[in-house]
Amino acid sequence: MRVLVVGTLPDAIDRAAVELEAAGHDVVQCHGSAEPPFPCAGLIDGRECPLDAAPVDVVVTARDRPWPRPAAYEEGAICALRRHTPLVSLHEGTDPFARWTCREASLVADLPGAVEEAATAPLADHSAVAAAAAQSVAVAAGVDPAGIGAVVHRARGALKVKLTLTPAASHLEGTIAARVMTALRELDTAATGIDIGVNPPEAGGAGE
Repeated sequence: MRVLVVGTLPDAIDRAAVELEAAGHDVVQCHGSAEPPFPCAGLIDGRECPLDAAPVDVVVTARDRPWPRPAAYEEGAICALRRHTPLVSLHEGTDPFARWTCREASLVADLPGAVEEAATAPLADHSAVAAAAAQSVAVAAGVDPAGIGAVVHRARGALKVKLTLTPAASHLEGTIAARVMTALRELDTAATGIDIGVNPPEAGGAGE
């Protein structure tokens, strides 16, 4: 898994990076260990922002102190969140990223598990947007939207969508898929692709 690691200070970032690399993850950073927080890799000639170089599955911020605001070395987390990258926060006390955190870890040793959970968890905002788009098509067609839903995951930068339709809405599959794709592209312009599948009507429920 490709993981962007940022944090409050270089030592905290390095500890998190070592733990994740030992667990087999591909760790990338916005700065070298001995570099200042500005400029980041994306502003240095001959280097590239890790978010631009290849899809990042998860961003981790290693907070070794309860600073109430993002530290200078955490700016990469803000860039990643704007791309809807799942965030794992390793923190003590106050955490300004709490609202956007997908998973938390209290110990460095817990990071690999938290990262794997974050990478495989459904994307809440994407799933809600996709479900609303699917249901809007049904309502416009005079079909009861109850039982119509969507679950969205991210895999290597692309969005994987699984729609659940009712028998009454099955004839709207193509229209629903198109509306869902449009809604997700508007939400997540950084996604490298969108793949939509449909659960059989008899599967029931709105999730997988």
